[in-house]
Amino acid sequence: MMTGASPHIAIDKSPRWHADFLDSFPAGIYRTTLEGKLIFANKAFARIFGFDSTGDLIGYPEVNLYHVRQDRGALIKAVLEQGYVEELSLPFKKNDGAPIWCAVTARAVFDDDGIVVFLDGLVRDITEEIENKERSTKEKFQGVLEMAGGVAHSLNQPLTIINNLLSEVLSDLHPDDRNHQKIVRVHDQIQKLNAIVKKIGGIKKYRAMDYVAGIKIVDIDKASRAELGEEIK
Repeated sequence: MMTGASPHIAIDKSPRWHADFLDSFPAGIYRTTLEGKLIFANKAFARIFGFDSTGDLIGYPEVNLYHVRQDRGALIKAVLEQGYVEELSLPFKKNDGAPIWCAVTARAVFDDDGIVVFLDGLVRDITEEIENKERSTKEKFQGVLEMAGGVAHSLNQPLTIINNLLSEVLSDLHPDDRNHQKIVRVHDQIQKLNAIVKKIGGIKKYRAMDYVAGIKIVDIDKASRAELGEEIK
């Protein structure tokens, strides 16, 4: 068992050492003014956004990197309210305009008077993660569509038979019969089921709606209207 003090490790605190350390970091690191001018970016940051060197980014308007310019305002608002944001997924664009997704972690930097003067951030390129997730979602949805088509086909025949039988029963009932209105109501509901089954069978595009507890479900009406080419707002 070894005893005694731990061996002394010399730490180089020179500016060159710090610069090399930040440039060796695999994620993009940056500092920007609150107004949006980049004053520092490491090599990974330049690589992620397609710049030849970090020098090309000094003084560059950070908002030009956002796919949706308003997203920077939302990020700033969140940082000012919370002090930081962590792994916030946002769409960006490279220097040549190519789309890219990044996860942003950022914090506010205050001066001695407690005023925010800088935003320090770290970005990870998650484009591949997003694309894989979208691909997986499409594959799952394709399976759901195939199942929905099979279910709709299976339901169509018994519903048609029930609908025809109810029509026959109604034709034999006098309007004053106490069961006439009940059969009419059942008949109306079967007609609605037929309409829903037809919509389900025709869905080819995904449209979601909020359900409960943050869960989303397929919006059958919007999805079927989208398939008919209607503009969905």
